Amino acid sequence: MVSDKERPAWTSTVVVAALLILLATFAQGQDSNWDLRNYHLYTPWAVMDGRLEGDIAAAQLQTWHNPTLDFPFAAMVRAGLPGWLISLWLALPAFIALAFALNLMDRLWPERNSRFRTIMAGLVAVMGAAMLPSIGTTFNDAFVGAGVLAALWWAVDADGRRGPWATWLPVGLLAGVAAGLKLTGAIYCVGFIAAALVAGPLRSLPWRILALAAGGTAGAIATAGPWALHLWAEHGNPLFPYFNQWFQSADALPIAHNDDRFRPRGLDAVLVPFQLLVDSRRFSESKLADPRLLLGLVALAIWTLRDRAASEAADGRSGNARRMIVAFVLASYATWVYVYGIYRYLFALELLLSVIVVAVLTEKIHTRFYKPILVGALLILVAVSNRPGWGRQSFSTPMVDVEFPQLPPDSMVLLAEDAPLAHAVVFLPRAVPALSIANNFMSPERCTGLQAEAERRIAHHRGPLFLLREAKPDASLAGAYNAYGLVLSDACLPVQDSLMKVELCPLTRNPVAEAICPGTAPDR
Repeated sequence: MVSDKERPAWTSTVVVAALLILLATFAQGQDSNWDLRNYHLYTPWAVMDGRLEGDIAAAQLQTWHNPTLDFPFAAMVRAGLPGWLISLWLALPAFIALAFALNLMDRLWPERNSRFRTIMAGLVAVMGAAMLPSIGTTFNDAFVGAGVLAALWWAVDADGRRGPWATWLPVGLLAGVAAGLKLTGAIYCVGFIAAALVAGPLRSLPWRILALAAGGTAGAIATAGPWALHLWAEHGNPLFPYFNQWFQSADALPIAHNDDRFRPRGLDAVLVPFQLLVDSRRFSESKLADPRLLLGLVALAIWTLRDRAASEAADGRSGNARRMIVAFVLASYATWVYVYGIYRYLFALELLLSVIVVAVLTEKIHTRFYKPILVGALLILVAVSNRPGWGRQSFSTPMVDVEFPQLPPDSMVLLAEDAPLAHAVVFLPRAVPALSIANNFMSPERCTGLQAEAERRIAHHRGPLFLLREAKPDASLAGAYNAYGLVLSDACLPVQDSLMKVELCPLTRNPVAEAICPGTAPDR
């Protein structure tokens, strides 16, 4: 470790991080990913407009995700701000995460610290399959990364100079805030527990864990608590609709509703770093390949084993920091494998391992040609990586623009497919409710409380009914509205939508249709 006088300045890391993030943001264009079109815009906007209670599952299963992080984004879109400006806001967390990662590298490996190494590490990190596609997007994985890297920097920077409360209370607070705002951040909370276990003498262990738990609990309650209370009041499940096998809300099926399509099982859990070398959809909806996880773990092993005894004899604090990093990485990674397996959630870990790879490689190259070697290694790394594309567009003003044709009074709009249509719903007149009747959460075969409520409201509605759908509707759910006694009655009308092709189709009733859920038939 370095002394206070030798501590690396933030100037280089901040400048390099800012330039790389700006370049990545403007090179890729504005975000138009599936999640943005589905719920990142809809839920906060619907809360602000007060239409959330009148709609039913407009953003499908994701309707009830904590919208706190998305309020600024939704407010900017509502204000009609240009896409480039909103993209800068969305890229800010990635900049913070990268700056902390680069500075952390300089603190842990001060010997070969240089502007060249900082640039190389920044490039390796930014070009990762988790990081690059997330920069300037609404995914919020970068926000988790910013909180996690800041917390890890604080824990390592303590360097024995602070007590357990001054060190681990802020760490817990940052981790708890990140996990409270985006539940997938919980994998890193496990990592910090592991880091705290090995962060110092055994006599202070109870205080480290207590401080970490106090901070984590406070952070999670502050950020997740208000939304959890809302979900509890509305649906009887503070995590609705997730973990409903425990809470048994009548509004959803009694199942976990978690996505385990990508979670590796059996021997695959051990082979993940090697499987990521091959382009596939094992860990993502889109194909990706990235060697950073494997190379990072190898670099971590080299760093751990390199002259460990001599290093700790010379500077026990250096060994302490190494143990913390190793414990954090392994525990976070193991938790990710067990719970998710979705590569995008490894944003923070990929970033950390990227700078570790560059630091260890630089440390091991003892030749005046190390710069060309490092550049060559970077080019190879970029060449063998495949970064998924989640959807981008050219910058526009406003960033999102939707205009519906004039609707008759007392209209109701229905959604009956998995396409992400909720972003358009918020541009409907406030008095026009939007009800989903078939998607990744709603289905005519499920008589949940929300399903019965949707059928009841449709059956008793006397005004015009319209179907909002993608211009090329999902064939798997085509005609799902027929189960509700509805048929298309006229030609569909185009909807002006800057994110996707959407149309509005008039519906009429089939008078002989039977009710799906008991007690929902209209009065005769």
